[in-house]
Amino acid sequence: MDIGEVRYELYGLRSGNPYVCRPLDAVSLDADHELLLPLAGFIQLPAIETAVREAADAGRPAFFLITGVGKSGRTSLANHIMHLYRKATSTGPGHTFVTHRAGRTDMTHDAYAMMCSTLLSLRNRMNAAAISVPPDLRARFTELSRRTTADRMDDYDLQDIAGSIGATFAGREAGFGVCYEDVSTKKLITLATRVFEDTACVVVFTVETYDHANTVQLTKADREQFAGHVVDLGTLTPEQICELATGRWNGRPPSPFQPEGVKSAFSGRPYTIGQAMRHLQLLLDFRLSEYDKDDPWPTEGLHMSESWLRLRMWQGEKWNAG
Repeated sequence: MDIGEVRYELYGLRSGNPYVCRPLDAVSLDADHELLLPLAGFIQLPAIETAVREAADAGRPAFFLITGVGKSGRTSLANHIMHLYRKATSTGPGHTFVTHRAGRTDMTHDAYAMMCSTLLSLRNRMNAAAISVPPDLRARFTELSRRTTADRMDDYDLQDIAGSIGATFAGREAGFGVCYEDVSTKKLITLATRVFEDTACVVVFTVETYDHANTVQLTKADREQFAGHVVDLGTLTPEQICELATGRWNGRPPSPFQPEGVKSAFSGRPYTIGQAMRHLQLLLDFRLSEYDKDDPWPTEGLHMSESWLRLRMWQGEKWNAG
């Protein structure tokens, strides 16, 4: 199907397909904040917001550990938590908030090297944001950058640097957050929580729950010892996918997805939020590609009935299996 020929305007969709799956980034795009849906029973957003607000009000760090398989929404939730923390700590229009993000390709099993990289990255972001670095802290940064593998700083020296960074940010009406995506060693989680334990900031770890050599295998004890909030992202129920289909619809009301049809069509196997979004995207495009009239929605030819949804989902699963 040629996507370029899909006539989204028939549905009153001004920005294309609303089910295109991408990581939401509420820190960079304010509009993305509205796109994160709580989906009853999937993400406990009120508990997350409370944890962020309490940490911000107390001037202490907010630590979050997010687990889940691929396409379960870990990155979007991590960005949302950063957004909540920035909002909770903002002192007004002039407030500055910077982030250090270590992505999947940045992850190594050397937790110390990762932490040094984090602290030096924050230095660079302070410079870029025109936050003046005090001479004593700049000297510590220089010392940190010159240390060799055989001459590593003690964890508490790193903690002291982190504390100075936090104090400098606070003195400039600014704040910061750190995000580690797909953490590859538990040592990084332990080290980061120790280094930032006295610093007002937000630190988010995401962990992939696939069982293979490159993922962290967290035990029950690990989770209980984590000094923060743990969020587990699983697959969606058919009811949650129905809520997703309705909640993401931003075209001419009502949503063309027949609610009971969505529940029925997605009841065959579990889907992550990313997988569900991809299917909804393709179903919408396919419905439009079949339609050869010019009458806009709402019209029967653009409605997605239960029988149509079940047939297209069955065909899609069969084609993918082949």
